Amino acid sequence: MKLTIGLSYAPESESKFLRYTKALTHAAESLGHELEVFDLHAAPDRVAEVDGVVFTGGHDVYPERYGKAEETQFCHDLDAERDTHEFAMATAADAEKLPVLGICRGLQLLNVHYGGTLIVDLERAGYTSHSKIKTEDGLVDREHEVHIEPGTTLKRLTRTAEAPIASAHHQVIDKLAPGMQVSARSSGDEVIEAIEWADPKNKPYFMAVQWHPERMAYEKPLAGELFEGFLTEVAMRKLLKERLK
Repeated sequence: MKLTIGLSYAPESESKFLRYTKALTHAAESLGHELEVFDLHAAPDRVAEVDGVVFTGGHDVYPERYGKAEETQFCHDLDAERDTHEFAMATAADAEKLPVLGICRGLQLLNVHYGGTLIVDLERAGYTSHSKIKTEDGLVDREHEVHIEPGTTLKRLTRTAEAPIASAHHQVIDKLAPGMQVSARSSGDEVIEAIEWADPKNKPYFMAVQWHPERMAYEKPLAGELFEGFLTEVAMRKLLKERLK
């Protein structure tokens, strides 16, 4: 089956976004699907063509959007134009009932989109760092364990209770959005690491994680299976849609 996936933000000038396409392509090949991936930020008018959306990592979400404008000074990176585009894209995905996968900033943006808030800076709030680590060779992702909540879609998908992930963020969910449930937390400090629908009945597929599965070895339990699970749901929705025409 031919699947078309939109990345919410993935400029060609920034090579790190190629990792999303590579991970999705690997998943599509594993599942036997043909795949097209493109940047919705560069072509927002093509949203009607996509079968699912991946909300990518990157910039901090502007704190004014969740009632903490006074803490803007503690943000590391902001892009108001990107915020505007991606919040509009989230609304469009809702309207089209598209399957959605959120990664890092994607989790944060989607939580705000649905009515939640964020902790603007983890260390300032008294938590341990989840940011990249400085080494002689530059910055590298921090690795730490997360534990998966039993009875969740994430647990059924990954079939694991605890596993290491690649972490690179200084913000995280504060107030969870209405209608969501926590599906994973970091081991030790209990920071929210993944969310999904509390009641997925009659809703499009939704999964959002705080870590970077696209920067992990594909065979890791919290990496490749996330992309395969997402594409499986995308394919099922497309098949059903075509049969109902």
